[in-house]
Amino acid sequence: MYRLLLVDDEPIIVEGLHDLFRGSDELQLEIYCAFNAREALAIAGKMRIDVVLTDIAMPEMNGIELQKEMNRLWPRCKVVFLTGYNDFDYIRSSLRQGAIDYVLKTEEDETIVAAIAKTLDLIEREWQYEQMLDKARGSLVKAMPMLRKEYLSELLRGEAASELSRRASFAELGVPLDAAAPVLFVAGRVDSWRDDLIVGDKALFLFSVNNIVEDFFGPAFRLVYVPLTPDRLLWIMQPKPEAFPADGAQAEEIRRFLLGTMESAQGACRDYLKLPMSFVVGGSLISWEELPDKYDRVSVLFARGLGLGQQMLLTDEHMLDLQRSEDRGKVNRIHLLGQYLENKEHDKFNDLYADIMASVHGAPNMQTGIALEVFFSLAAIFVSYLNRSQLMSEMQGKIQINQLTSIQEHASWRDVTDYFQKLADLLFSRTADENEQVTDDVVRKLNAYIEANLHKDVSLTQLSEVAFLAPAYLSRLYKMKTGVSITDYITTLRIQIAKRLLTESQLQIREVGAAIGYDTPSYFSRFFRRETDMTPQEYRDAVKKS
Repeated sequence: MYRLLLVDDEPIIVEGLHDLFRGSDELQLEIYCAFNAREALAIAGKMRIDVVLTDIAMPEMNGIELQKEMNRLWPRCKVVFLTGYNDFDYIRSSLRQGAIDYVLKTEEDETIVAAIAKTLDLIEREWQYEQMLDKARGSLVKAMPMLRKEYLSELLRGEAASELSRRASFAELGVPLDAAAPVLFVAGRVDSWRDDLIVGDKALFLFSVNNIVEDFFGPAFRLVYVPLTPDRLLWIMQPKPEAFPADGAQAEEIRRFLLGTMESAQGACRDYLKLPMSFVVGGSLISWEELPDKYDRVSVLFARGLGLGQQMLLTDEHMLDLQRSEDRGKVNRIHLLGQYLENKEHDKFNDLYADIMASVHGAPNMQTGIALEVFFSLAAIFVSYLNRSQLMSEMQGKIQINQLTSIQEHASWRDVTDYFQKLADLLFSRTADENEQVTDDVVRKLNAYIEANLHKDVSLTQLSEVAFLAPAYLSRLYKMKTGVSITDYITTLRIQIAKRLLTESQLQIREVGAAIGYDTPSYFSRFFRRETDMTPQEYRDAVKKS
């Protein structure tokens, strides 16, 4: 919903324009009125204004001067001039100052509405999604390496990504790899840091290690560098077609080249940087979907194999087959369950949870291996969520809390699966109920405020301050819950109260209008007639006769 500010030193014109736009069904506007430029600036000083429809010739400060001040306060604000001067030079001067359009006071109502509609359309186009993204891209240049690292780290953790989404992300982040082609990897570890390093030197040395690897492998491979931890590095690679002919010997040739070249790169790190490095080389091409499992098993190999000494150079043949690749990949995504719980994504949670628990079902021993890993990972996710949400005490009356932290309390993996599923369902259900209750409370609070303050300011801006919500969000929330807009509710309530006061009291027409927020009798009469097809006096007389 956009905000329109009407400005003219003639009250009858402002009131007429207010009625005109209030009755315009095609425009969703929040309307404010000012009777001189100073009043207009006072309103603009309190809230964002999107469009100003203003007279040009006004005392003290004219419309062109007002426009300059409005653009200083709100650079995106658009100004349409309303003038009684059919003078080309005067209008041309206003357009040179940046006005969007002008209309003559003698124009038909439809022309005035069309001018504002055209201005709103211009605002909408300026805020188009793609334009906003283009501007954002310019400010993200410096952050690109970090964003690239974060995205590739997500892929390594097993985040689901289709070939199409990978291709789009690679293009966005400048990843020089084919989203559909298989990949190789090389993982590295700094075995020990030099004693003479000072703060900041480690990052510089890691950068130098990457430069060495790129110098050795760049002619034959496309590659991207992923710094994982202060002493762990990873390169994801794809062979260039011109470097390795596609024949039966291609796989062995690539493997041989990788090992030989990595040995040279390792020596360069030792000789030139005085930095002992160990590496694991993935000697066979794998799909992007297989990469998370390979990376996970490399991490194990770093801990078990490379921990035996320094400057080791191994291939992925040394990897321990701790778990089937497909199941391991599912388990690696267990952290996503916490995100789905936080974001209230019930269906996504259920789908991934079913996959993870099925991958463990049938394990020979629930007390060892992957079953324990999954159980305590789930326990950590739920305990953290319950504590942060202050729901631990509440859940104690609905589930056996001791079963949350002890796998011995469960007779089988099926019991474990059912237990955590029940807990998740309880939490999702409670969140849905809580959201519904909060929405109900907001609507009740607003309705009570409107009824008590109908004679005062009940604009969307004021109501948003009462509800502590942004105006646009409040408007959508109210209509979603009640089926009617806040504006329509206020209009209906005003008419109901006005009718009751007209028939059950001796108040004068102007007093009835003031009671529902209309200080000007003519303004109230036009409003009442628009809604009932009768003036207030005609309605009062008709009721008395019936």
